Amino acid sequence: MKDTGRRPSRRTVKRRRRAWRTAKDLIGYEAMLDKGIAYLGDDRWSATMGLSDINYEMAAQERQAQIIDQWARFINTFDGSTRLQVTCMTRTLDAGDVIGRIGMPMDGGPQDRLRADCNRIAMGKIGERSRNAVTDKYLTLTISEPEPGRALTTLNRLMMAARNQLATLGGCKATRLGRAERLRLLALILRPGEPFRYDETLVESGRAQTKDFIAPWCIDATDPRALVLSNADGDTHQCTLWIRDFPPVMSDRLIGELGDLKSDVTVSLHLAPYDRAEGAELVNRKIAEMDMQRLEERRRNMRQHIPADEIPADLRDALDEANGLREEMRQSNERLINALVTITVAAPTRELLDQRARDVLAACRKISCSAETLACMQLDGLNATLPLGVNDLPMRRTLTTSGAAIMIPFSTQEIMDEGGVFYGANARSGNALVVDRTTKLNANGFILGTTGSGKSQAAKMEMTSLRLTRGGDDLLVVDPEHEYAPLCEALDGARVVISAGSADRINPMDIVLDQTIDGDPIRTKANMVVSMVGALVGGADGLSAIERSIIDRCALGLYREFRNHPGLPQPTLRDLHQRLVASTEPESRNLALSLESYTSGSLSGFAGQTGVDVSNRFTVFDVAALEGELKTFGMMVVLDHMWNRVARNRAAGRRTWVYVDEFHRMFSNQYAAGQFLDMFKRARKWGLAMTGITQNIEELLDNRDARFMLANSDFLLLMNQTPTDAERLADMWHLSPELTERLGGSRAGEGILKSGDAFIPFDGRIPADSLLYRLFTTRFGEA
Repeated sequence: MKDTGRRPSRRTVKRRRRAWRTAKDLIGYEAMLDKGIAYLGDDRWSATMGLSDINYEMAAQERQAQIIDQWARFINTFDGSTRLQVTCMTRTLDAGDVIGRIGMPMDGGPQDRLRADCNRIAMGKIGERSRNAVTDKYLTLTISEPEPGRALTTLNRLMMAARNQLATLGGCKATRLGRAERLRLLALILRPGEPFRYDETLVESGRAQTKDFIAPWCIDATDPRALVLSNADGDTHQCTLWIRDFPPVMSDRLIGELGDLKSDVTVSLHLAPYDRAEGAELVNRKIAEMDMQRLEERRRNMRQHIPADEIPADLRDALDEANGLREEMRQSNERLINALVTITVAAPTRELLDQRARDVLAACRKISCSAETLACMQLDGLNATLPLGVNDLPMRRTLTTSGAAIMIPFSTQEIMDEGGVFYGANARSGNALVVDRTTKLNANGFILGTTGSGKSQAAKMEMTSLRLTRGGDDLLVVDPEHEYAPLCEALDGARVVISAGSADRINPMDIVLDQTIDGDPIRTKANMVVSMVGALVGGADGLSAIERSIIDRCALGLYREFRNHPGLPQPTLRDLHQRLVASTEPESRNLALSLESYTSGSLSGFAGQTGVDVSNRFTVFDVAALEGELKTFGMMVVLDHMWNRVARNRAAGRRTWVYVDEFHRMFSNQYAAGQFLDMFKRARKWGLAMTGITQNIEELLDNRDARFMLANSDFLLLMNQTPTDAERLADMWHLSPELTERLGGSRAGEGILKSGDAFIPFDGRIPADSLLYRLFTTRFGEA
């Protein structure tokens, strides 16, 4: 262009300067307070909470309708002074992110070959069909209030009420975001791929603004249909679309279909409820306008000698719809809501961005929605995408509460706990299932399945993962079938053979005196000794009241003497026998005679001091040789020994994992069942995670205590079940038909994982050519 030599006027220079804004100026908030509340300007304030997903797609149809109704009632609780924004952010993970989440780091030791095999199996499993993506959901509430103190109080109240209401919606957990968490969320969109570095001290001291940590270096908006965000890692191309038209009958799959795309997609649903009176006035005004239009059509028809009732079909349909809406609003809790759905896609190149935008358009067409790219409004579209509660776009669509609620954000629940155990792939989405049982309400669980369903393999995989990643924890296993010996050897564990003639000895009278919770340890242990002796010599009717009192008195005397004289060895069954012999009651002599074969006779394997290594972090108690009279007693001795380990570990700050295979055997005797139930109830406070493994589901379901433990376990692996057991388990947890079908028709290694309130179908099969498969298998000829 030829230089004319003329300078621009002062007015032109000022106008150009006003047009240029920094990237920070384009982000739609003015201040982010320390509690995570953002001031948006113009007396507007917002706060954000993260939402956990719920199993909406896997629920039965009746349950889905109930969830939508609950979601509609939740939306209805907000009046015209509050704006809602639901943000569903799907981010693809690169291979490094996936390995970091599910991979086991090597330590250079001999177990690295097992870690490498675990990593190979995990990566192969999720590589088959996983999207390698995570979808996070957020709810942002925005209010208008000129007085700051009142604004903060109102938002705090709204957020607390919303959290309580959402908890009833399928167990959805709402977590309010503080300032750092909210800025991290904004940085994921504005600075994708960059590590989030935030320094609270710089912000508090005034040396930096919050936008300094999230704003891109540059936002190029020269293209009217896309933005380019420049950062240290390069450019990111972004495009925001909006849904222009909805079908007459909305689908509940809108957000789910968009979240299933294999790309970085952020869907924002903006809802602005009307007050009831305002909404009714709007409908009445619209009906009045259409009545005037209908009257005008009738007059035109009369002038043209056309029947007066011949009015356009679209006007007639719109009028019928409006009248029906007015009647519905009068008879129900329906209210009017202004809604806008924006969809933002991001890509490293413009060509890939265009392809992803076409994918979004195709996904919308699939459910009969019409979408289009925002033209010349991409900056407003970016702010409408950010979970800030900002929506300056002029487009609106007026819906009823039920019409807005059908765009439900919940889909398929995923679990990817930081530092958890990899259990396989989500059979629905293909994503990794990584669960940390210690973060739940309690860490207790069960692994249930028929013979050959893969329950032992699943249990051994969990044990192996825990041993290789949580070396500071203790793992104790009750092995009734000799099947854990190869795993014990591979993990450098200790194997203790429990039988009458074994060289490995456990003293059933061992006591740990440094317990500080749940009362006097001596009284607790004495009560346990009464139960164990009752299982040993009590017969079918158990001990009489007199016999129980005698054993309790003798045990208390032994333990008090042991406590008062620290140099004495632990009491033994022989010491208890001698106390009974020295007593003068006839019942004491009878008890002494009954115990004689267990203290000095052929069954005296439990009469001496403990002679096993209690320092190994992975210990397998082989109880296969326990037969006849010693079967129940031996199991109780092992469980009591494990509890002593739990007490010592708790004092040392270590967690203990206990696995009991053939768990149903615990309920063949009232004493053993009571002991296991007591450990189960006390587990959480003592850093204990108990796991029962069994194929006899019917026997468990028929036992009241076992049903209690099942119903109060936050972790379950439900492998293939018989049709009858599958139906009973489905009734117990109100499973959907799809989950029930998977429960009764799974292949070996597949099933349903329960973690907290979530039920997720999983595929945990292990390749037959892997080292772990050969280590775990119990098939004849394969071990």
